[in-house]
Amino acid sequence: MPILKAFVLCNNVTDNPVSRDQKDLEGAGLSRIECVDPLPVKVSFWIFVQLADKEPTGEVRLAIMHGDSGRRYFFRPVTVRHKDAVQATVFCIRVYDCLFPERGVYFVELLYK
Repeated sequence: MPILKAFVLCNNVTDNPVSRDQKDLEGAGLSRIECVDPLPVKVSFWIFVQLADKEPTGEVRLAIMHGDSGRRYFFRPVTVRHKDAVQATVFCIRVYDCLFPERGVYFVELLYK
Protein backbone atom coordinates (compact mmCIF):
# COMPACT_ATOMS: atom_id res chain seq x y z
CA MET A 1 0.00 0.00 0.00
CA PRO A 2 1.46 3.42 -0.94
CA ILE A 3 2.07 6.01 1.77
CA LEU A 4 1.95 9.72 0.97
CA LYS A 5 4.44 11.57 3.19
CA ALA A 6 4.26 15.06 1.63
CA PHE A 7 2.21 16.87 -1.00
CA VAL A 8 3.13 20.57 -1.15
CA LEU A 9 2.24 23.25 -3.69
CA CYS A 10 4.88 25.95 -4.03
CA ASN A 11 6.16 28.68 -6.34
CA ASN A 12 9.59 27.15 -6.97
CA VAL A 13 11.67 24.09 -6.06
CA THR A 14 15.48 24.07 -6.05
CA ASP A 15 18.19 21.73 -4.82
CA ASN A 16 19.56 22.70 -1.43
CA PRO A 17 23.15 23.97 -1.98
CA VAL A 18 24.42 22.11 1.09
CA SER A 19 22.73 18.77 0.41
CA ARG A 20 21.46 17.72 -3.02
CA ASP A 21 19.23 15.17 -1.26
CA GLN A 22 17.18 18.04 0.15
CA LYS A 23 14.94 20.49 -1.68
CA ASP A 24 14.22 24.13 -0.92
CA LEU A 25 10.55 25.00 -1.41
CA GLU A 26 9.85 28.66 -2.16
CA GLY A 27 6.32 29.79 -1.34
CA ALA A 28 5.51 26.40 0.20
CA GLY A 29 1.90 25.91 1.11
CA LEU A 30 0.66 28.03 -1.78
CA SER A 31 -3.06 28.00 -1.19
CA ARG A 32 -4.46 31.12 -2.77
CA ILE A 33 -3.85 32.66 -6.16
CA GLU A 34 -5.00 36.23 -6.56
CA CYS A 35 -6.44 36.82 -10.00
CA VAL A 36 -5.56 40.25 -11.35
CA ASP A 37 -5.75 39.47 -15.05
CA PRO A 38 -8.99 39.03 -16.95
CA LEU A 39 -10.12 35.42 -17.01
CA PRO A 40 -9.14 32.87 -18.10
CA VAL A 41 -5.76 33.11 -16.36
CA LYS A 42 -2.66 30.92 -16.71
CA VAL A 43 -0.66 30.10 -13.59
CA SER A 44 2.57 28.11 -13.18
CA PHE A 45 3.58 26.36 -9.95
CA TRP A 46 5.41 23.32 -8.57
CA ILE A 47 4.19 20.31 -6.63
CA PHE A 48 6.61 18.58 -4.25
CA VAL A 49 5.73 14.95 -3.50
CA GLN A 50 7.25 12.45 -1.09
CA LEU A 51 5.74 8.99 -1.52
CA ALA A 52 6.65 5.47 -0.38
CA ASP A 53 5.46 2.27 -2.02
CA LYS A 54 6.50 -1.38 -1.77
CA GLU A 55 5.97 -1.73 -5.54
CA PRO A 56 8.98 -0.77 -7.72
CA THR A 57 6.92 1.52 -9.99
CA GLY A 58 3.70 3.48 -9.84
CA GLU A 59 1.84 6.06 -11.86
CA VAL A 60 0.98 9.57 -10.68
CA ARG A 61 -1.61 11.80 -12.27
CA LEU A 62 -2.57 15.29 -11.22
CA ALA A 63 -6.02 16.79 -11.57
CA ILE A 64 -7.34 20.26 -10.93
CA MET A 65 -10.97 20.16 -9.79
CA HIS A 66 -13.30 23.14 -9.85
CA GLY A 67 -15.02 23.18 -6.45
CA ASP A 68 -18.43 24.41 -7.64
CA SER A 69 -18.93 22.24 -10.72
CA GLY A 70 -16.79 19.21 -9.79
CA ARG A 71 -15.25 19.33 -13.27
CA ARG A 72 -11.74 17.88 -13.38
CA TYR A 73 -8.87 18.90 -15.63
CA PHE A 74 -6.41 16.00 -15.86
CA PHE A 75 -2.70 16.16 -16.62
CA ARG A 76 -0.64 13.47 -18.29
CA PRO A 77 0.40 10.50 -16.14
CA VAL A 78 3.96 10.36 -14.77
CA THR A 79 5.76 7.09 -13.99
CA VAL A 80 7.47 6.99 -10.59
CA ARG A 81 10.28 4.51 -9.91
CA HIS A 82 10.94 3.61 -6.28
CA LYS A 83 14.56 2.59 -5.57
CA ASP A 84 13.81 1.44 -2.03
CA ALA A 85 10.55 0.19 -0.50
CA VAL A 86 11.53 1.59 2.91
CA GLN A 87 12.70 5.07 1.86
CA ALA A 88 10.19 7.54 0.43
CA THR A 89 10.74 8.70 -3.15
CA VAL A 90 10.91 12.46 -3.65
CA PHE A 91 9.85 14.00 -6.96
CA CYS A 92 8.63 17.36 -8.17
CA ILE A 93 6.15 18.15 -10.92
CA ARG A 94 6.10 21.50 -12.70
CA VAL A 95 2.61 22.64 -13.65
CA TYR A 96 3.23 25.15 -16.40
CA ASP A 97 0.61 27.61 -17.64
CA CYS A 98 -2.30 25.84 -15.97
CA LEU A 99 -5.47 27.46 -17.29
CA PHE A 100 -8.09 28.54 -14.75
CA PRO A 101 -11.16 29.36 -16.88
CA GLU A 102 -13.33 31.01 -14.24
CA ARG A 103 -13.26 32.40 -10.71
CA GLY A 104 -13.84 30.00 -7.86
CA VAL A 105 -12.23 27.43 -5.62
CA TYR A 106 -10.04 24.78 -7.24
CA PHE A 107 -8.57 21.67 -5.64
CA VAL A 108 -5.30 20.03 -6.71
CA GLU A 109 -5.60 16.24 -6.54
CA LEU A 110 -2.89 13.60 -6.67
CA LEU A 111 -4.01 10.24 -8.06
CA TYR A 112 -1.64 7.27 -7.65
CA LYS A 113 -1.87 3.69 -8.77
